Amino acid sequence: MIDVSMSIDPQNQAVVIYETDWLASTPVFYNLQTGSASTNIHEVMPPYRDLRFHPEGFYNFLDFGYSVYGQTPVENVKFLSPGSRLIRDAKGHLLVEQLADPVERWWEYRISEADVIDLIRERVQDWEAALPSDREIVLPLSGGFDSRLLLWCLADKSRVRAYTYGLSEDQDRSIEVVHARALAERFGVRWERIPLGEFHRHFADWDAAYGISTHAHGMYHFEFYTKIRKRLKGQQAFLSGIFGDVWAGSILAQSIEREHQLVQLGYTHGLRADPARLLLPVQHYLREKFWKEQHDRLKNPCLQMVTTIRLKIMLISYLMRVPRLFDFEPWTPFLDIDIAMAMVNLPPGRRANRQWQRDFFTKVGLDLENRKLRSNRSNSLNHQAMKRYPVPPLNIALLADLFDADYLNWINKTTIVTGFSEIQSKILGIPKIGGLLRRFGAKDRNLEAYCAYLCLKPIENLLRRQYDAVKE
Repeated sequence: MIDVSMSIDPQNQAVVIYETDWLASTPVFYNLQTGSASTNIHEVMPPYRDLRFHPEGFYNFLDFGYSVYGQTPVENVKFLSPGSRLIRDAKGHLLVEQLADPVERWWEYRISEADVIDLIRERVQDWEAALPSDREIVLPLSGGFDSRLLLWCLADKSRVRAYTYGLSEDQDRSIEVVHARALAERFGVRWERIPLGEFHRHFADWDAAYGISTHAHGMYHFEFYTKIRKRLKGQQAFLSGIFGDVWAGSILAQSIEREHQLVQLGYTHGLRADPARLLLPVQHYLREKFWKEQHDRLKNPCLQMVTTIRLKIMLISYLMRVPRLFDFEPWTPFLDIDIAMAMVNLPPGRRANRQWQRDFFTKVGLDLENRKLRSNRSNSLNHQAMKRYPVPPLNIALLADLFDADYLNWINKTTIVTGFSEIQSKILGIPKIGGLLRRFGAKDRNLEAYCAYLCLKPIENLLRRQYDAVKE
């Protein structure tokens, strides 16, 4: 996102106050009624006494788990689409100008796999060379393909401070930690595992940063960076692999035939609530408008990948936004449109299962997957947090006018971890066994309720502010 608040049109004294990049990687919120605009959603909210919900924005928030189609759950609180400008005219009114989509100039851009790797390495090392010589580089090292490639690209490994968190019950044996440790040893970088599980302490921090724009799942990053920041002093550069997995081939194009299938592009991974339990009457004008404008483009695999990121940007942008809250300076090569389009346009057969990167890692001796490193692939981090710091129950009195009371009671009851639910969750978390059970309809009810809770908690926080404002 580029802040261009001093750009003035001499013809009518209109001021361009914000301009988003090709993905809207930093969301910009605005309120047409009040004329406010900000990258912080709280700064554009209407007076809480006058708060009204936008039924379709609310429904979509529950369906996806985050705001989509330019509309938040709050009436008049919107956000800019990718490649657009927010303009304030001479009378103080806000106007939105949609710019030409730069993707259309790149969607047939094709270079070889080797050239893609060289381009990424060149861009990383240019960024590295531009940093002050004494500036350390923080690298969240998951051991996955994106952070692995970025570590390989860096010219001076002595500047790297790498940190990893694990997802399994024994976090030290998590595959992320095992792979990251192997990479740190291979390149001789300073590395540390950061234990997680206390992130429910950060509900208020998350709400202060993101409010009603997205669900409250990314709190584990607050815990992660809080603990990293205690180990470091001053400013550090921050190298991120955000977006790299989608461009590289972690997901493939889908067949989207009707507008109700658009949620498939959101890749919610279950982090949503049931919109059918919402009591507000809803008409799907925004979804239908989006479908009418985009359905032909979605037939193109390249443009579909871009649309997927653009739909999900309200959520995944926190991977760059949270580090800034801790005084890091995040950067990623995968936000550069030429790199993204070059990766997306590699042959589909080579992108499938990210085979082109697997072959590259084999070539340079970083093929960890075939080294038979003993590790645990399960992900029980949410369950660990639920046991360690049980979530406070939702306030049914505040939410009762919006949701089916049975649904609220079910969420409160089912987010409590019992001995039976813990055993069930562990069985479903075993990769092969859990996958088989899910194909026969088995569900982790604890996790399903927890995901719904994370969607409804921001709504409860908003209603509490409204309640307090009315009381005053």
